Amino acid sequence: MLDPTASTPLYTQLMEVIERQILTGDRDPGERLPTEGEMAKQFGVSIITVRHAMSGLCEKGLVERKQGKGTFVKSLKHTRDIRKLEGFSDSCLRQGIQPGGQMLENRQVLLSDKLCASLGQPAGSQGILISRLRFADQVPVAIEKNYFPMCYLSLLGQRFDNNSLFQYLKEQEHVTVSRADKRIELCRATSEEGALLQVPSGTPMLFVKSVTYDQSGTPLYVGTQVMNGEQFSLQLTQYANN
Repeated sequence: MLDPTASTPLYTQLMEVIERQILTGDRDPGERLPTEGEMAKQFGVSIITVRHAMSGLCEKGLVERKQGKGTFVKSLKHTRDIRKLEGFSDSCLRQGIQPGGQMLENRQVLLSDKLCASLGQPAGSQGILISRLRFADQVPVAIEKNYFPMCYLSLLGQRFDNNSLFQYLKEQEHVTVSRADKRIELCRATSEEGALLQVPSGTPMLFVKSVTYDQSGTPLYVGTQVMNGEQFSLQLTQYANN
């Protein structure tokens, strides 16, 4: 229960209680929370205190208010630590999330001049495009496109739905990832992307472009990811220069 004698404000204590319930699974995504009046009575605080706590939880993205319906637990975002060189599947499993995928394309394509330069290939080269829709707990969260040089011709014809592309490269091609250069921007979903991610066309998205290198420092693939910011967040830790 809340401690009115503590130095921590009551609304902060209430926020911590509800947040703990959400993060430990005591409250399910989509669950309707008690009304402000019910919560005030349950915790012995004022409605103003409850209102402040709910506002704080809304700002943290843990709950959402729906006009005329109440306050509901939001689906937790899939958080990806972009310091770690790991695939989508491993990132999900580390958080207790079931990864999934639906392969959209696996074909030979003509690489643009920029892709050729990034992959260290002559202008006009062909490459392999592997495109997938990625799921976290059966919810579509990202569209992923990876462009490989033709030395990975064996990728053609392979299925990469629920299986890990990183794992395939390691086991079948004896290639491991050593480094990735990433650039993060904002974009808006096209009509095609919106249909796949189940959001309206024009919805703000996270856009990540990366060049990934193998253990010898050779470009392995150029990747792009369009991510639903409502379901996905990126985490990065910064350190001060000493």
